[in-house]
Amino acid sequence: MKILIAYFTMGGRTKKTAEAIASVLVTHEVSFFPIEIIGKFIEKIKMLEKFQNKDFSTIETELNTLNAVSYDLIMVGMPTYGNFPPKAFEEILERIGNLSGKKAIVFNTARFSGGKALEYMKTKVEEVGAEVIVQKKFRKVLWIGTKNAIKFGKQINERLE
Repeated sequence: MKILIAYFTMGGRTKKTAEAIASVLVTHEVSFFPIEIIGKFIEKIKMLEKFQNKDFSTIETELNTLNAVSYDLIMVGMPTYGNFPPKAFEEILERIGNLSGKKAIVFNTARFSGGKALEYMKTKVEEVGAEVIVQKKFRKVLWIGTKNAIKFGKQINERLE
């Protein structure tokens, strides 16, 4: 099975989670579509602000390569900002196009709640035609380890068999 994992990360928590999930999907062909904000803190905040204002000009080339046609399963992972995923989530869905007939998994990372963001993500992914087969919230105030993400990856393997 071909799996696309699209994620957004600013602090690295969502990236670490996506990579841990993928680490156990060894019988599948996994590709990543990362949107990573890197740099010093103030640079990250400025870039996040641009993205929140739907200015994706700095990653336009990457976004134009986003295509889910050849994938069987689409996974989307996002951090949670004020009970919502970042605007990059909606941009990814817009660029990825029609997901009719595709299976999808959504996950988010959060320091506190994250439940509303996860439900929002599920609804939006279903609106573009995918069937969300699993959703998962990874929540921890300080540090999200990889143990739960690896366990989740194993559950995905079992479900896909």
